[in-house]
Amino acid sequence: MSARYLRRDGLRVRLVTTPEYALAELTAGPDAAAVLDLTMPGLDPRRIRRALRIPVIFLVAGLQGPRPRGLARGAASGPRRWLARPFGPRQLVAVAREVLAEAPRTTQDEDQPAERVAGALRLTGPRSCVANGHPVKLTATEFAVLAALLTPPGRVLSRRQLLAAAGRPAAGDRAADVYVAQLRAKLKAAGAAGAVRTVRAAGYVADP
Repeated sequence: MSARYLRRDGLRVRLVTTPEYALAELTAGPDAAAVLDLTMPGLDPRRIRRALRIPVIFLVAGLQGPRPRGLARGAASGPRRWLARPFGPRQLVAVAREVLAEAPRTTQDEDQPAERVAGALRLTGPRSCVANGHPVKLTATEFAVLAALLTPPGRVLSRRQLLAAAGRPAAGDRAADVYVAQLRAKLKAAGAAGAVRTVRAAGYVADP
């Protein structure tokens, strides 16, 4: 219901429902902000603290309870808010708008993301990739997968993490293989064969 109200207000929203996917989303994409439910079973605040790179709204059971260490402070990632139950969806929308308004422009301007360069690969905008000086036309899913692999390059990501980054957390592992295969074919055509390697029993890694 919260996601539905946020979308109705004109925001683009990806919904994830497990701690694994939530942590992957916090580190994978150029998102403007996150709404994170700290009452989600299995969510480790210490891992959240290490993963935070963007402004965040924490959903909690009550404002009077103790807050996990390190989460209460604002940081370079941007503003943080605490929203206690019970709250109405319109209240969440209002808080989200406040957070987005306070966030640094570079974190919320999704239409003009910062350029990322890794070896022969360069990401210059939404779905915009250049390999060895040749433009590569990617789908939104392929771009999300490549952006995750390049943030930073050299980090091994599991299939589940790639699916979460692509906004397809419910898809099977085979779907991740298909997305990577499509991405590899386009990079190979641009002279960047081998830019994405398979790590046996672990996932994939960018080696630009």
